Amino acid sequence: MATETLCACGKPLHYSNPELQSTIQALVDELGELVKVTIGKRAWMVQRHYIALHGLSSVDVQYLGFEEVIP
Repeated sequence: MATETLCACGKPLHYSNPELQSTIQALVDELGELVKVTIGKRAWMVQRHYIALHGLSSVDVQYLGFEEVIP
């Protein structure tokens, strides 16, 4: 039984545009679920689906619970 992919916000993936979901899923399949986002001297591993569904604010990223990594 396959498990449903969750958005980092905690909900099942909630795309309203199936084409966008397909495009992002292709990126996830090719490049991995997470992308390193560097802001200034800090960096986080952020879920690609989250970015596509919610966008990403440089001000808020540090509070969203993503893993901080070395830039």
